[in-house]
Amino acid sequence: MHMVEVPTARGDVIDSSQLGYTLMVENLFNLNTEVNLNWPETLGDPDKRVDDVVTALENARAHGVDTLVDRTIPGIGRNMQLIQQTAARTKVNILVTTGFYTWRDLPLMFEFREAMKPFLEDKRSFEYYFTKDIEEGIGDTGVRAAILKVATDKHGVTDGVRILLEATARAHRRTGAPIGTHTDGAATALLQMEAFQKEGVDLSRVYFGHVCRTPGNGLEEIQKLIDAGATVSFDMLSLADQLGNRESRLNRVVELCRLGHADQILLSQDDQGFTDLTPEIDQKKRPRPFPLWCELAQDFLPRLRENGVTEEQINQMVVGNPRRIFESRALGGY
Repeated sequence: MHMVEVPTARGDVIDSSQLGYTLMVENLFNLNTEVNLNWPETLGDPDKRVDDVVTALENARAHGVDTLVDRTIPGIGRNMQLIQQTAARTKVNILVTTGFYTWRDLPLMFEFREAMKPFLEDKRSFEYYFTKDIEEGIGDTGVRAAILKVATDKHGVTDGVRILLEATARAHRRTGAPIGTHTDGAATALLQMEAFQKEGVDLSRVYFGHVCRTPGNGLEEIQKLIDAGATVSFDMLSLADQLGNRESRLNRVVELCRLGHADQILLSQDDQGFTDLTPEIDQKKRPRPFPLWCELAQDFLPRLRENGVTEEQINQMVVGNPRRIFESRALGGY
């Protein structure tokens, strides 16, 4: 694979060889503007929020993190102003994502456009908006998205989700930008895979998120994704205790590495610097077990080593595989 230029939230580009230790599934801010116009105390002091996130990123950098992919997209509160303010103050490379997030229905703005598509120009489609984010930049920020994201969850592939899967596939094939997904486990990822295959997507340029949510301890469904050439992401460490599968995800990664699949695994935490999607937790009542974006380095990677995963395999999962995914952009559209 050839080195490529990767756009960052600073508005510049870096060479893909500079990505280093990369967290592919994280979130800086979820800020739902419509709610907070009437509920501004939810965010509080935005300068303080940015200060806190910058401090957390610099602490993560001290634990080895070089790059973080911010996977917050429209639908769950992407806020470019706060992202840019943060990116300007940290040495961690922040990469931005495009897409639209829903588990079921489309917003009415796009419901109407889908219904009237025969009478409208292409520029009013999801594909147009995604492509513009990637090729020209998000709004008037000058920041270009580095990756596409689409979500499928407990409701499965509804009409709205199907439209987004197809639009994401078309924007990917048009721009060459890689795809990362949200799932509620491998069964949902397999539905996404089927939709992508119908659109002719090269699955080696896709990573399926949250496969660690797959119930049980087996690997059969995850193995199907790997056998198809895709990359799978074990990335919800921040919810491991709530989901009750901390040991399951460790054992699965260890076994997949033993089977020789380290070159198709990503590791991350799915931490949020700030989110208004869920109520803010009183840290005095339930303190975080690890600082933001540090649990992988402080706990999960050492436990992998204790269970026989080699340094070469770990480096492949946190450095080599993210770089490979971004360098697939060099293959171009198709």
